[in-house]
Amino acid sequence: MNPKYIVIHHSLTKDGIVVDWDAIRRYHKEVHGWSNIGYHYGIERVGKDLLLKVGRPESQEGAHCKEMHMNGKSIGICVVGNFDLAPPGLEVMRFLADIVKRKVAEYGIPVNSILGHREVGAMAGFDWRKGQYKSCPGRHFNMDILREMVAGTGKAA
Repeated sequence: MNPKYIVIHHSLTKDGIVVDWDAIRRYHKEVHGWSNIGYHYGIERVGKDLLLKVGRPESQEGAHCKEMHMNGKSIGICVVGNFDLAPPGLEVMRFLADIVKRKVAEYGIPVNSILGHREVGAMAGFDWRKGQYKSCPGRHFNMDILREMVAGTGKAA
C-alpha cells in the first residue's frame, strides 16, 4: 500500500489501567472476525508513559474507514480515549503529531491529507453533527490544531 492519507480515530473508550489496545484487537478479531486490529497504529497511555502500539502492517489494507475507500489508501491511527467527553491533552497531541510527522515525511503525504474519521464521513456526504456519522476522533478533538502541529505552524508545536 502506498498511503495518500492519514486518518485519525479515537477508541471511544476510557483509557484506564488495562491495556485497552489489546482489548480493541480482541474485539476486532473476535466480534468482527478480522485477521487483526483494523488500525495500523495506536497511541495509549500505560501508567505514566505514552506508547505507540503497532497494529496491522502498513503493507496491509486497514479496516478503519471504509468511506471514500480510505482503508486501501490511508494509514489509520487510533488514540485510546474518549474525546467526545474532553479534548486530548497537549502531551497526547504532541506525541500524535510526532508520529504523524514521520509518516507524512516517509510517504510524502500533504498535511491537508491528515483527516479525522468524521472528515472522511463529511467527504462522503454525512454530517456527524446531525447524527448521520461518527464524531470520531471526538467532538473535542481539533483536527486543525493537529495539522498545524504537524506542519510546525501551531503554537503548541
